[in-house]
Amino acid sequence: MDQKKELRLEPVQAVERAFFVLEYISKNGSSTLKELYTAAGIGKASMCRLVHTMELSGYLRHDEATGAYSMTYKPFEIGVTAVRSISYINVIKSMLESLSAELDAIAQFSIEDNNELLCLESFNNSDQSFSIYAAIGQRTPLYATSAGKAILSTLSNDEIREKWDKMNITKLMPNTITDLDDLLKEIQQVRQQSYAVDREENEPGVFCVGSALMNYNRTAIGAISVSTHSLDPETEKRFSETVISYASRISHMLGYINP
Repeated sequence: MDQKKELRLEPVQAVERAFFVLEYISKNGSSTLKELYTAAGIGKASMCRLVHTMELSGYLRHDEATGAYSMTYKPFEIGVTAVRSISYINVIKSMLESLSAELDAIAQFSIEDNNELLCLESFNNSDQSFSIYAAIGQRTPLYATSAGKAILSTLSNDEIREKWDKMNITKLMPNTITDLDDLLKEIQQVRQQSYAVDREENEPGVFCVGSALMNYNRTAIGAISVSTHSLDPETEKRFSETVISYASRISHMLGYINP
């Protein structure tokens, strides 16, 4: 018999509320008691006891002048220790294998290196054959790949312009973007939708969907992508939703918190 079913374990409400307080304050910087109990939907007295306990435990500090609660460095120290104990490559490899199997497509993890995209991990659980995109250690242009554009989307336009000047811009395919203004327009769309697309921009017959991976410093460590031989609107929707979901889960495991 499953141990959890046998014991009929239920979540501890006070612990759930404590996590809620930490997450709420982390997103808002600081919060008053009223803001907290209103957002949590509980009584003032219950929230007062909760934040007082968290203050005594060293997780919150209380500003007597404003009445606001803010986090101490203790949650940060715990988070950093947890993130450092994670082998992020192993986490990503496991996720990539699942991603490849779920979409029946090649899945990769790539990073930026010297203004190029460098593939570090690749899984192909599908029966499709690929050349460039299947090769670990392969270098491809940032501006002509979904993973590359996803990484660029985390930078400012000025930073992109600076990198652009250092790239060897080449018209690899008819769809390859070789104009900086056109790239910046597409990057803006990538920022809005949280994923980038390569529509045969680097290799004939290869379409890719990619999304950036973020760490606790809100910096992109790279991007994951999936590749296929065709990309109709329905497939793009399914691929993009799945890739964004995986990227979000991996980023969360690496300590990233949405702003």
